[in-house]
Amino acid sequence: MIKNLIFVFFAICFCHTVSAQGNYLSIGVGPSMIYAENSGHYKEFKFKIEPAITLSVNKQLNEFMGIKGSIGAQSFNSGGYDPLNSKYVINWGNNDQAFDFKGRGYFADLMPVLTTNPNAAGMLMSSVQFYIGLGFGVIFVEREQETLKNGVLKNGQLVEGEIITTNETSTHPYIPVRTGVSTNLSGDWDFALEFVLITTTNSELDGNNLKFKLISPDMSGQILITAKRYFGKAW
Repeated sequence: MIKNLIFVFFAICFCHTVSAQGNYLSIGVGPSMIYAENSGHYKEFKFKIEPAITLSVNKQLNEFMGIKGSIGAQSFNSGGYDPLNSKYVINWGNNDQAFDFKGRGYFADLMPVLTTNPNAAGMLMSSVQFYIGLGFGVIFVEREQETLKNGVLKNGQLVEGEIITTNETSTHPYIPVRTGVSTNLSGDWDFALEFVLITTTNSELDGNNLKFKLISPDMSGQILITAKRYFGKAW
């Protein structure tokens, strides 16, 4: 589905020539990370960086406000930072919680977006524009996860236990925040650096809900380089 949408995006971009308008299609790619129970040692800055992609359509309502819908995908990888002889891994296994996982999340969200310094008639245009949005979305996760069952430690070493590997799926509502800075080129294209924070409403994104981390909900962050193509009539 993502490949088909990318094809449609570029087909629209290169088959029409229009003057810059408020409505636009965009595609963004960049690095991402996940904040979850079994996905890193964050105080030590040990966590996996994985790719993410987002496709968006924006309907501009006026010079300040627009409605933005986004879909995309993000790879997840817990990184294996917790050794099997860790007391946390033993405790997670005793509670049927995963210590390691890999997978991908597919997300969709909708939000109002505020442009803080829009173009105004009779005023000198700024070379960049700043925007921020807050909305609601849903993420579907498919993952391969590992759980240590019946783990026994002796003198700090794992002497007994079985690693169970399963394939799991789950769906989670989330609150997205998208903010960024965009060029303001007065043409068909603009480019943006966008920061995305996805905060789920639970702690089960990674197959582990024992709330080991400081902040309870699972979260992911993305830094996207985004290309925008304007289309349609002016609002």
